[in-house]
Amino acid sequence: MTKYSPEELKNDPHFELLREIDHHRIKAFILEQVHQPGRLMRWYGVYQVVMMLLYLLLFGMSVVPACHGNWKPLMWMGAALLFALSLLIVLHELLHALAYWHSGVRKLKAGALWRKFIFYVAADRQVVDYPVFRRVAWAPFVGVKLLTLVPGLLLWGYPSAYFFFSLMCIHSLFCAGDVAMLSFYERHSGLVIYNFDDLSEGKTFFYVLKNEA
Repeated sequence: MTKYSPEELKNDPHFELLREIDHHRIKAFILEQVHQPGRLMRWYGVYQVVMMLLYLLLFGMSVVPACHGNWKPLMWMGAALLFALSLLIVLHELLHALAYWHSGVRKLKAGALWRKFIFYVAADRQVVDYPVFRRVAWAPFVGVKLLTLVPGLLLWGYPSAYFFFSLMCIHSLFCAGDVAMLSFYERHSGLVIYNFDDLSEGKTFFYVLKNEA
């Protein structure tokens, strides 16, 4: 990964600002990607629909035995919801952090926008290129998918399988911001883009390398 500083991107005439995103308006940015979907965002929309339909199917399958006195599947689904709203958030951000660390980015900061229920791990004022950003963005999606799908399949036929499949479905919602960022890159696939977070400003900046040809 080529090393640049935020100051170099701002002051070097070979770079120009492509986009800055206010962290307090991140949901507006996600909606923008939804309203101007590329292939990735359309794929993610289909994936979310499938996951929500699966969750509803699981819920229906857990209610039926509950009506006959077997509450275990429904209780496992309830446990999954509680886990998702607590430890799954930590796991999601930890996988982002591990992907940053594996890519050589060390100075990381975790935080939250509590009023918007948004959590993040940021490489504050550290410039990353697209290959690094892609690994960081996909890490929770792939990691949680494997950590839920594999045990769910192995435990299929047991009430605990409802826990893992429910987590897999709920986690699909957690990845919206990551996929929106990747979709933004997809819409500018012909450009060489670098980005960095500036937590003091509460913004993420995207700079593009100018084509001098």
